[in-house]
Amino acid sequence: MRPLPETRSLRPSPRFHKLELPSGPEDHPGPPMMRILQLNINHCEAAQDLLCDIISKLHIHVAILCEQYKNLAPPNTWLADADGQAAIWVHGGIPVQERPARVHPYFAWARIDGIFFFSVYVPPRLCEMEFSTLLANITEEARGRRPLVIVGDFNAWSTEWGCRETRPRASILLDSLALLDAVLLNTGDVPTFNGRQGSSIVDLTFVCETLTPRVKSWTVSGWYTHSDHQAIVFEIEDTRTSTRPSTRQV
Repeated sequence: MRPLPETRSLRPSPRFHKLELPSGPEDHPGPPMMRILQLNINHCEAAQDLLCDIISKLHIHVAILCEQYKNLAPPNTWLADADGQAAIWVHGGIPVQERPARVHPYFAWARIDGIFFFSVYVPPRLCEMEFSTLLANITEEARGRRPLVIVGDFNAWSTEWGCRETRPRASILLDSLALLDAVLLNTGDVPTFNGRQGSSIVDLTFVCETLTPRVKSWTVSGWYTHSDHQAIVFEIEDTRTSTRPSTRQV
């Protein structure tokens, strides 16, 4: 993957490579890891049902979702946007330390274990002006919140993350997230979307630059999701002294 032009502060970090994840967090001999999954469910009931099994088998702590089939009620720790297009599902008893005072359309966020997670879905029907306005709302909400993870289905195409062509949305996206000193983790050319009209890479993972040393792996998972999107799984090293509850069931 080519690096972004030097004039941009947002660029793929050369330290990241596509890595296969271990079978579970306990396989790590070092510090504990927070394991994150991102997936567009495509409003599919079967995909959301299957997600529960995937989360259990992969020992996921935080699931960052787009186009959920439905929002889940307590006792699930579930935070959603105003339109049922983006959600964050927290597992293993990890507390949510902060959440927005009011919900927003097309994105949700929460501070979990000291990290601010943003889940974003950008519908393809939005015009460029609406796309820019949405990103302005996201960057305004994220400003000053660190460390930061912004992931989702942006419906934006660029050769920078493995697409065959670059479209205007990509430049708007990169210019907006450059304001947050964001780094793109996507690497390689494995499609994250496979549909009747072809395949593409529209599911993207961004983190603030200061968080990159703690990201230990990133991969497009081969697990069957029953959605037309593949899951992305990555791990962040937990540098906090407190011990997080385990997601492993007994």
